[in-house]
Amino acid sequence: MNSVLDDALERLRHTGPETTDGAPNHGPMAAEALVTLGYDDTVPQWVDSYRRQLGPMPETRLPVTMQTWRDALGRQDRVGDWMGFFRLQLGAAPWPAVLTTWLPQLLPGTMAHGTHGLIRTAHAVRTLEEAETPLRVEEFAVALGYWAAYYQALPGVPHLTGTCAIDQTLDQLPHLGRDYDWLVTPPEFVRGLDTLPDFPRAVDALTAPETITAALGALTEAGARLYLANALRYPLIFLHAVTGPAALRQLLPHLSTAMQHTAFAYIWQAVAAWTAAFGSPAPLAVGPEDVPHAATAEIVAQAVDTHDPHAIKFVAACLQEYRLHPRPVYLWAALDWPTRLRVSRRQRRAGWWAAGSPVRWEPAAPPPSDHGEQTGREGAP
Repeated sequence: MNSVLDDALERLRHTGPETTDGAPNHGPMAAEALVTLGYDDTVPQWVDSYRRQLGPMPETRLPVTMQTWRDALGRQDRVGDWMGFFRLQLGAAPWPAVLTTWLPQLLPGTMAHGTHGLIRTAHAVRTLEEAETPLRVEEFAVALGYWAAYYQALPGVPHLTGTCAIDQTLDQLPHLGRDYDWLVTPPEFVRGLDTLPDFPRAVDALTAPETITAALGALTEAGARLYLANALRYPLIFLHAVTGPAALRQLLPHLSTAMQHTAFAYIWQAVAAWTAAFGSPAPLAVGPEDVPHAATAEIVAQAVDTHDPHAIKFVAACLQEYRLHPRPVYLWAALDWPTRLRVSRRQRRAGWWAAGSPVRWEPAAPPPSDHGEQTGREGAP
Protein backbone atom coordinates (compact mmCIF):
# COMPACT_ATOMS: atom_id res chain seq x y z
CA MET A 1 0.00 0.00 0.00
CA ASN A 2 1.29 3.47 -0.86
CA SER A 3 1.26 5.44 2.41
CA VAL A 4 2.23 8.66 0.59
CA LEU A 5 -1.25 8.87 -0.86
CA ASP A 6 -2.96 8.38 2.48
CA ASP A 7 -0.73 11.08 3.96
CA ALA A 8 -1.82 13.42 1.14
CA LEU A 9 -5.48 12.65 1.74
CA GLU A 10 -5.00 13.33 5.46
CA ARG A 11 -3.43 16.71 4.69
CA LEU A 12 -6.34 17.54 2.36
CA ARG A 13 -9.13 16.35 4.67
CA HIS A 14 -12.04 18.73 5.25
CA THR A 15 -11.02 21.06 2.41
CA GLY A 16 -13.83 22.44 0.29
CA PRO A 17 -14.78 21.49 -3.27
CA GLU A 18 -13.29 24.65 -4.81
CA THR A 19 -10.24 26.87 -4.57
CA THR A 20 -10.66 30.42 -3.37
CA ASP A 21 -11.13 31.61 -6.97
CA GLY A 22 -13.85 29.06 -7.75
CA ALA A 23 -11.84 26.41 -9.61
CA PRO A 24 -12.41 22.75 -8.70
CA ASN A 25 -10.30 21.37 -5.87
CA HIS A 26 -7.69 19.32 -7.73
CA GLY A 27 -5.73 18.35 -4.62
CA PRO A 28 -6.66 14.67 -4.21
CA MET A 29 -6.72 14.09 -7.97
CA ALA A 30 -3.30 15.59 -8.65
CA ALA A 31 -1.76 13.87 -5.62
CA GLU A 32 -3.00 10.52 -6.90
CA ALA A 33 -1.69 11.33 -10.39
CA LEU A 34 1.74 12.20 -8.97
CA VAL A 35 1.87 8.83 -7.22
CA THR A 36 0.80 7.08 -10.42
CA LEU A 37 3.58 8.88 -12.29
CA GLY A 38 6.15 7.76 -9.72
CA TYR A 39 6.72 11.17 -8.12
CA ASP A 40 5.95 10.12 -4.55
CA ASP A 41 8.68 12.31 -3.08
CA THR A 42 7.12 15.50 -4.42
CA VAL A 43 3.63 14.84 -3.07
CA PRO A 44 3.85 16.23 0.51
CA GLN A 45 5.36 19.56 -0.53
CA TRP A 46 2.99 19.88 -3.48
CA VAL A 47 -0.05 19.18 -1.30
CA ASP A 48 1.02 21.65 1.39
CA SER A 49 1.48 24.36 -1.23
CA TYR A 50 -1.80 23.64 -2.99
CA ARG A 51 -3.77 23.44 0.25
CA ARG A 52 -3.20 27.14 0.85
CA GLN A 53 -5.62 27.84 -2.01
CA LEU A 54 -8.45 25.87 -0.42
CA GLY A 55 -11.12 26.84 2.02
CA PRO A 56 -12.92 24.56 4.49
CA MET A 57 -15.62 22.10 3.57
CA PRO A 58 -19.04 23.81 3.76
CA GLU A 59 -21.14 22.89 6.75
CA THR A 60 -24.14 20.61 6.39
CA ARG A 61 -27.52 22.28 5.96
CA LEU A 62 -30.17 19.59 5.69
CA PRO A 63 -29.48 15.85 5.45
CA VAL A 64 -29.94 14.23 2.04
CA THR A 65 -32.05 11.10 2.35
CA MET A 66 -33.22 8.32 0.07
CA GLN A 67 -36.54 10.16 -0.13
CA THR A 68 -35.14 13.64 -0.92
CA TRP A 69 -31.94 13.05 -2.96
CA ARG A 70 -33.51 13.92 -6.33
CA ASP A 71 -34.42 17.39 -5.12
CA ALA A 72 -30.83 17.93 -3.96
CA LEU A 73 -29.17 17.02 -7.29
CA GLY A 74 -27.24 19.96 -8.69
CA ARG A 75 -27.55 21.98 -5.49
CA GLN A 76 -24.05 23.28 -4.93
CA ASP A 77 -25.11 24.78 -1.63
CA ARG A 78 -25.86 21.21 -0.48
CA VAL A 79 -22.39 19.83 -1.17
CA GLY A 80 -21.73 19.19 2.52
CA ASP A 81 -25.07 17.38 2.80
CA TRP A 82 -24.24 15.19 -0.19
CA MET A 83 -20.86 14.21 1.18
CA GLY A 84 -22.48 13.25 4.48
CA PHE A 85 -25.03 11.18 2.58
CA PHE A 86 -22.39 9.18 0.75
CA ARG A 87 -20.41 8.63 3.94
CA LEU A 88 -23.52 6.94 5.33
CA GLN A 89 -23.99 4.93 2.15
CA LEU A 90 -20.40 3.70 2.34
CA GLY A 91 -20.85 2.80 5.98
CA ALA A 92 -23.68 0.48 4.99
CA ALA A 93 -22.34 -1.12 1.80
CA PRO A 94 -18.97 -1.85 0.10
CA TRP A 95 -17.68 0.88 -2.17
CA PRO A 96 -18.11 -1.14 -5.42
CA ALA A 97 -21.79 -1.63 -4.58
CA VAL A 98 -22.23 2.09 -3.88
CA LEU A 99 -20.55 2.89 -7.20
CA THR A 100 -22.76 0.57 -9.25
CA THR A 101 -25.88 1.81 -7.43
CA TRP A 102 -25.25 5.52 -7.85
CA LEU A 103 -23.41 5.81 -11.14
CA PRO A 104 -26.64 5.41 -13.19
CA GLN A 105 -28.11 8.32 -11.22
CA LEU A 106 -25.06 10.56 -11.69
CA LEU A 107 -24.12 9.87 -15.31
CA PRO A 108 -26.79 12.19 -16.80
CA GLY A 109 -24.98 14.96 -14.89
CA THR A 110 -21.54 14.10 -16.28
CA MET A 111 -20.87 17.77 -17.07
CA ALA A 112 -20.75 18.45 -13.30
CA HIS A 113 -18.16 21.23 -12.86
CA GLY A 114 -16.71 20.48 -16.29
CA THR A 115 -16.70 16.66 -15.77
CA HIS A 116 -14.68 17.00 -12.57
CA GLY A 117 -17.22 14.93 -10.62
CA LEU A 118 -16.52 11.98 -12.88
CA ILE A 119 -12.77 12.64 -12.90
CA ARG A 120 -12.45 12.92 -9.13
CA THR A 121 -14.52 9.76 -8.68
CA ALA A 122 -12.24 7.85 -11.07
CA HIS A 123 -9.12 8.97 -9.19
CA ALA A 124 -10.73 7.85 -5.94
CA VAL A 125 -11.63 4.47 -7.42
CA ARG A 126 -8.05 3.91 -8.54
CA THR A 127 -6.82 4.53 -5.00
CA LEU A 128 -9.35 2.02 -3.63
CA GLU A 129 -8.31 -0.60 -6.15
CA GLU A 130 -4.77 -0.31 -4.78
CA ALA A 131 -5.83 -0.48 -1.13
CA GLU A 132 -9.03 0.14 0.80
CA THR A 133 -8.31 2.47 3.71
CA PRO A 134 -10.64 4.75 5.69
CA LEU A 135 -9.10 7.85 4.10
CA ARG A 136 -9.60 6.50 0.59
CA VAL A 137 -13.19 5.49 1.30
CA GLU A 138 -13.80 8.97 2.67
CA GLU A 139 -12.32 10.55 -0.47
CA PHE A 140 -14.61 8.37 -2.56
CA ALA A 141 -17.60 9.68 -0.58
CA VAL A 142 -16.41 13.24 -1.11
CA ALA A 143 -15.98 12.64 -4.85
CA LEU A 144 -19.49 11.23 -5.25
CA GLY A 145 -20.95 14.03 -3.15
CA TYR A 146 -19.12 16.59 -5.24
CA TRP A 147 -20.50 15.03 -8.44
CA ALA A 148 -24.04 15.03 -7.07
CA ALA A 149 -23.91 18.62 -5.80
CA TYR A 150 -22.50 19.97 -9.07
CA TYR A 151 -24.63 17.66 -11.23
CA GLN A 152 -25.45 19.25 -14.57
CA ALA A 153 -27.29 17.73 -17.50
CA LEU A 154 -26.70 18.71 -21.11
CA PRO A 155 -29.54 19.10 -23.63
CA GLY A 156 -30.96 15.74 -24.71
CA VAL A 157 -30.31 12.14 -23.73
CA PRO A 158 -27.57 10.60 -25.92
CA HIS A 159 -28.55 7.35 -27.64
CA LEU A 160 -25.89 7.15 -30.41
CA THR A 161 -28.11 5.84 -33.18
CA GLY A 162 -26.17 7.21 -36.15
CA THR A 163 -23.55 5.89 -38.56
CA CYS A 164 -20.73 8.47 -38.25
CA ALA A 165 -17.27 8.07 -36.75
CA ILE A 166 -16.10 10.41 -33.99
CA ASP A 167 -14.11 12.83 -36.16
CA GLN A 168 -16.89 13.06 -38.74
CA THR A 169 -19.50 13.66 -36.04
CA LEU A 170 -17.41 16.40 -34.42
CA ASP A 171 -17.00 18.12 -37.78
CA GLN A 172 -20.77 18.14 -38.28
CA LEU A 173 -21.74 19.55 -34.88
CA PRO A 174 -23.55 22.90 -34.80
CA HIS A 175 -21.49 25.71 -33.26
CA LEU A 176 -22.59 28.55 -31.06
CA GLY A 177 -20.16 30.79 -32.92
CA ARG A 178 -19.36 33.19 -30.12
CA ASP A 179 -16.39 34.09 -27.96
CA TYR A 180 -16.53 33.53 -24.23
CA ASP A 181 -14.89 35.32 -21.40
CA TRP A 182 -12.29 32.98 -19.90
CA LEU A 183 -14.22 32.95 -16.65
CA VAL A 184 -17.22 31.31 -18.34
CA THR A 185 -18.72 28.62 -16.16
CA PRO A 186 -20.32 25.37 -17.33
CA PRO A 187 -23.87 26.52 -16.48
CA GLU A 188 -23.43 29.53 -18.76
CA PHE A 189 -22.29 27.67 -21.85
CA VAL A 190 -24.81 24.87 -21.26
CA ARG A 191 -27.56 27.47 -21.37
CA GLY A 192 -26.09 28.52 -24.71
CA LEU A 193 -26.39 24.97 -26.00
CA ASP A 194 -30.10 25.12 -25.23
CA THR A 195 -30.32 27.58 -28.14
CA LEU A 196 -29.02 24.92 -30.55
CA PRO A 197 -32.04 22.68 -31.24
CA ASP A 198 -29.94 20.46 -33.52
CA PHE A 199 -27.36 19.66 -30.85
CA PRO A 200 -28.99 16.47 -29.44
CA ARG A 201 -29.56 15.08 -32.93
CA ALA A 202 -25.96 15.87 -33.90
CA VAL A 203 -24.70 14.05 -30.80
CA ASP A 204 -26.74 10.98 -31.75
CA ALA A 205 -25.20 10.91 -35.25
CA LEU A 206 -22.29 8.98 -33.73
CA THR A 207 -22.46 5.25 -34.31
CA ALA A 208 -22.80 3.12 -31.21
CA PRO A 209 -19.40 1.63 -30.36
CA GLU A 210 -18.82 -2.09 -30.62
CA THR A 211 -16.03 -2.05 -28.04
CA ILE A 212 -15.99 0.64 -25.36
CA THR A 213 -12.26 0.41 -24.69
CA ALA A 214 -11.48 1.04 -28.37
CA ALA A 215 -14.09 3.80 -28.56
CA LEU A 216 -12.50 5.57 -25.60
CA GLY A 217 -9.15 5.42 -27.39
CA ALA A 218 -10.68 7.06 -30.44
CA LEU A 219 -12.37 9.68 -28.27
CA THR A 220 -9.27 10.60 -26.26
CA GLU A 221 -7.25 10.81 -29.48
CA ALA A 222 -9.86 13.19 -30.89
CA GLY A 223 -9.72 15.06 -27.58
CA ALA A 224 -5.96 15.51 -27.84
CA ARG A 225 -6.38 16.86 -31.37
CA LEU A 226 -9.14 19.17 -30.19
CA TYR A 227 -6.84 20.45 -27.47
CA LEU A 228 -4.04 21.23 -29.94
CA ALA A 229 -6.44 22.77 -32.48
CA ASN A 230 -7.89 25.12 -29.85
CA ALA A 231 -4.90 25.71 -27.58
CA LEU A 232 -4.53 29.34 -28.62
CA ARG A 233 -8.04 30.19 -27.41
CA TYR A 234 -9.37 27.68 -24.89
CA PRO A 235 -6.56 25.35 -23.84
CA LEU A 236 -7.81 24.66 -20.35
CA ILE A 237 -11.24 23.58 -21.55
CA PHE A 238 -9.99 21.01 -24.04
CA LEU A 239 -7.59 19.41 -21.60
CA HIS A 240 -10.72 17.79 -20.26
CA ALA A 241 -11.59 16.29 -23.63
CA VAL A 242 -8.79 13.86 -22.74
CA THR A 243 -8.93 13.66 -18.95
CA GLY A 244 -12.72 13.14 -18.88
CA PRO A 245 -12.84 10.10 -21.19
CA ALA A 246 -9.59 8.76 -19.70
CA ALA A 247 -11.22 8.90 -16.27
CA LEU A 248 -14.16 6.83 -17.48
CA ARG A 249 -11.72 4.10 -18.53
CA GLN A 250 -10.83 3.66 -14.85
CA LEU A 251 -14.44 2.85 -14.01
CA LEU A 252 -15.12 0.30 -16.77
CA PRO A 253 -14.18 -2.83 -14.75
CA HIS A 254 -16.92 -1.94 -12.27
CA LEU A 255 -19.68 -1.42 -14.85
CA SER A 256 -21.94 -3.81 -16.70
CA THR A 257 -21.72 -3.85 -20.48
CA ALA A 258 -24.94 -1.87 -20.78
CA MET A 259 -23.75 0.72 -18.25
CA GLN A 260 -20.42 1.05 -20.06
CA HIS A 261 -22.30 2.04 -23.21
CA THR A 262 -24.43 4.51 -21.27
CA ALA A 263 -21.38 6.06 -19.63
CA PHE A 264 -19.58 6.36 -22.95
CA ALA A 265 -22.58 8.11 -24.48
CA TYR A 266 -22.57 10.74 -21.74
CA ILE A 267 -18.84 11.45 -21.85
CA TRP A 268 -19.06 11.68 -25.64
CA GLN A 269 -21.92 14.16 -25.21
CA ALA A 270 -19.68 16.25 -22.94
CA VAL A 271 -16.85 16.35 -25.51
CA ALA A 272 -19.37 17.27 -28.20
CA ALA A 273 -20.71 20.06 -25.97
CA TRP A 274 -17.26 21.60 -25.53
CA THR A 275 -16.70 21.39 -29.27
CA ALA A 276 -20.02 23.02 -30.09
CA ALA A 277 -19.49 25.82 -27.58
CA PHE A 278 -15.75 26.47 -27.74
CA GLY A 279 -14.22 24.47 -30.58
CA SER A 280 -12.91 25.71 -33.85
CA PRO A 281 -14.68 24.27 -36.88
CA ALA A 282 -11.22 23.75 -38.43
CA PRO A 283 -10.23 20.17 -39.35
CA LEU A 284 -9.05 18.01 -36.48
CA ALA A 285 -5.95 16.68 -38.28
CA VAL A 286 -3.63 19.14 -36.56
CA GLY A 287 -0.86 16.91 -35.24
CA PRO A 288 2.17 15.27 -36.81
CA GLU A 289 2.47 11.51 -36.74
CA ASP A 290 6.12 11.56 -35.71
CA VAL A 291 7.02 11.10 -32.07
CA PRO A 292 8.25 14.24 -30.23
CA HIS A 293 11.95 14.60 -29.55
CA ALA A 294 11.41 14.50 -25.79
CA ALA A 295 11.36 11.10 -24.12
CA THR A 296 8.37 10.05 -22.06
CA ALA A 297 10.24 10.62 -18.79
CA GLU A 298 11.11 14.16 -19.89
CA ILE A 299 7.51 14.86 -20.83
CA VAL A 300 6.42 13.82 -17.34
CA ALA A 301 9.19 15.87 -15.71
CA GLN A 302 8.21 19.01 -17.61
CA ALA A 303 4.59 18.64 -16.52
CA VAL A 304 5.46 17.96 -12.89
CA ASP A 305 7.92 20.85 -12.75
CA THR A 306 5.13 23.32 -13.51
CA HIS A 307 3.47 22.35 -10.17
CA ASP A 308 0.21 22.86 -12.06
CA PRO A 309 -2.47 20.26 -11.20
CA HIS A 310 -3.91 20.29 -14.70
CA ALA A 311 -0.49 19.63 -16.22
CA ILE A 312 0.05 16.75 -13.80
CA LYS A 313 -3.35 15.17 -14.43
CA PHE A 314 -3.15 15.81 -18.17
CA VAL A 315 0.21 14.11 -18.63
CA ALA A 316 -0.97 11.12 -16.57
CA ALA A 317 -4.08 10.77 -18.73
CA CYS A 318 -2.19 11.26 -22.00
CA LEU A 319 0.41 8.64 -21.11
CA GLN A 320 -2.28 6.21 -19.98
CA GLU A 321 -3.99 6.58 -23.35
CA TYR A 322 -0.72 6.51 -25.30
CA ARG A 323 0.23 3.16 -23.79
CA LEU A 324 -3.13 1.69 -24.74
CA HIS A 325 -3.61 3.55 -28.04
CA PRO A 326 -0.12 4.65 -29.19
CA ARG A 327 -0.70 7.83 -31.15
CA PRO A 328 1.98 10.56 -30.94
CA VAL A 329 -0.69 13.27 -30.66
CA TYR A 330 -1.01 12.40 -26.95
CA LEU A 331 2.67 13.20 -26.40
CA TRP A 332 2.46 16.48 -28.31
CA ALA A 333 -0.58 17.49 -26.28
CA ALA A 334 1.08 16.53 -22.99
CA LEU A 335 4.08 18.74 -23.88
CA ASP A 336 2.03 21.69 -25.06
CA TRP A 337 0.35 22.83 -21.83
CA PRO A 338 3.54 22.88 -19.68
CA THR A 339 5.30 24.78 -22.45
CA ARG A 340 2.56 27.40 -22.49
CA LEU A 341 2.76 27.79 -18.74
CA ARG A 342 6.52 28.27 -18.75
CA VAL A 343 6.50 30.83 -21.54
CA SER A 344 3.63 32.71 -19.92
CA ARG A 345 5.52 32.91 -16.64
CA ARG A 346 8.72 34.02 -18.31
CA GLN A 347 6.86 36.83 -20.00
CA ARG A 348 5.29 37.70 -16.65
CA ARG A 349 1.81 37.62 -18.04
CA ALA A 350 -0.93 38.34 -15.56
CA GLY A 351 -2.94 35.24 -14.80
CA TRP A 352 -2.64 31.63 -15.89
CA TRP A 353 -5.15 32.04 -18.74
CA ALA A 354 -2.58 34.06 -20.69
CA ALA A 355 -0.84 30.72 -21.19
CA GLY A 356 -3.23 30.20 -24.07
CA SER A 357 -1.72 32.97 -26.16
CA PRO A 358 2.08 33.24 -26.09
CA VAL A 359 3.01 29.85 -27.59
CA ARG A 360 1.91 28.74 -31.02
CA TRP A 361 2.21 24.98 -31.41
CA GLU A 362 4.66 24.24 -34.21
CA PRO A 363 5.19 20.55 -35.01
CA ALA A 364 8.50 21.17 -36.76
CA ALA A 365 10.21 22.49 -33.62
CA PRO A 366 10.59 20.49 -30.40
CA PRO A 367 9.50 22.21 -27.20
CA PRO A 368 12.20 23.44 -24.81
CA SER A 369 13.75 20.83 -22.55
CA ASP A 370 14.47 22.94 -19.47
CA HIS A 371 12.51 20.61 -17.23
CA GLY A 372 14.63 21.43 -14.24
CA GLU A 373 13.54 25.06 -14.24
CA GLN A 374 11.75 26.39 -11.20
CA THR A 375 8.49 28.07 -12.11
CA GLY A 376 7.09 31.14 -10.45
CA ARG A 377 3.62 30.18 -9.35
CA GLU A 378 2.66 26.84 -7.89
CA GLY A 379 -0.68 25.13 -8.07
CA ALA A 380 -2.43 27.20 -10.71
CA PRO A 381 -5.98 25.96 -11.15
